[in-house]
Amino acid sequence: MNIVIAGAGKVGFFLAKELMEDNEVTLIDSNEGTIKNLEDSLDVLTIYGDVEDPNLYKSIQKDVDLFVAVTNSDEVNLLSSLIIDNIVDVKEKIVRLRNNFFINDNIKRKLSISTMITPAIDVAHNFKLLVNFPHISNIKTFEQTEALLLSIKAYEGFGNISIFDFIHKYNNKIVVAGIERAGNFFVPDETEILKPNDLIYFFVFSEVVDSIREKVCNKVEKQSLKNCIIYGANQLGIEISKVLAKKGLNVKLVDKSLENCQNANTILKNSIEVIKSNYNNLDAVLDNFTGEIDVFIASTNDDEFNIIKCIEAKQKEIKKVIGIYNNNQYATLMRKLGIEVIRGEKMNAYFTILEHINSTKLVSQKAYCNGAGTACLRKILPNSKLIGTKPFINDKLNKKGSFYILRDEKFILYQNIGKLQEDDIIIAFMRKKDSKLITAWLKQNDSE
Repeated sequence: MNIVIAGAGKVGFFLAKELMEDNEVTLIDSNEGTIKNLEDSLDVLTIYGDVEDPNLYKSIQKDVDLFVAVTNSDEVNLLSSLIIDNIVDVKEKIVRLRNNFFINDNIKRKLSISTMITPAIDVAHNFKLLVNFPHISNIKTFEQTEALLLSIKAYEGFGNISIFDFIHKYNNKIVVAGIERAGNFFVPDETEILKPNDLIYFFVFSEVVDSIREKVCNKVEKQSLKNCIIYGANQLGIEISKVLAKKGLNVKLVDKSLENCQNANTILKNSIEVIKSNYNNLDAVLDNFTGEIDVFIASTNDDEFNIIKCIEAKQKEIKKVIGIYNNNQYATLMRKLGIEVIRGEKMNAYFTILEHINSTKLVSQKAYCNGAGTACLRKILPNSKLIGTKPFINDKLNKKGSFYILRDEKFILYQNIGKLQEDDIIIAFMRKKDSKLITAWLKQNDSE
């Protein structure tokens, strides 16, 4: 594909780096120093200039398959998507947005935008599910099914048990999609032994989540969440505050910047208490609560600060401690420290855009475990040419992932089915490095 990316910040850089191997990528930014630095590190065409300048796009000779606008300004992203469309033929446009005002179907339709990415809102949405499942570290949803992809860390006394023995107690309602052990991620087969301190990724229906939690976490009673502290009154912290307050939690939002606090108060209309603090003393913030703190969230843009404050919160024995990460290299460290991790805005934008690019109308793809794992789903539609067949999985493919069929809300090993039926969902879990090979297999007859 011919891909043009407007904005060479963290999201634009990582997207260009990921996409340049199989595509022709053009990266545009108004910071001359940034562009010069990227010329030596990326195999892409770099253009220094204002993405709002129509003359800039006249140097692009070919039609554009995909335009991605990921600058830090909503207005710039929207305007650049309009301008390029008038200079060259653009098949698809993805725009990152932060302001709720711009997120509506009218603007999307008038500017012919294919996809609007809203990272802060999307990240905050995850907290709705985390309140419903308090002992769960991370949750992902899929359009094709109500099953959830979630992670649970096994407690130190968790008995050594094979995946086969564990999942078959649940009447084929769960699958183990991956394991992170000692910082390394892999996709296991059913002979693998689950061990203490494993971070286990389950694909599971919600009705059995509590039962799994009891066994893996050794938590008999469902944890109730009431009081919450959020460090960072940036847009993400504000959006998370909204979500948790609507779920009935008593939320206090903390920031050292008076300007951020005033902005948060304006947006939240004083519905949530915003505290200005220099961050140095967590005890001073805790004094604002009556009762025990159930949730601590560090959502600033500084990963190192988030880690430090989460460690401090764990020392205070707060039940649930969540750190937002903005750089992949810190996610594994956070987990090793016993901190629950969730993607920040920039990482969410990066993964969401990649997932959109790598998915089709029939095959959806999502990353998990900090991008180390990939989950792909394909639903068999009524007119599918695959009905009544069973596409062959050769040994090379079989060793690189795990394959299942979801039928009648039960997971069946792909090798154990007869022929594919209407409404079956083919599911594959794999490491990122093996995703191209396996998704190519899943996308056969993708044009049906």
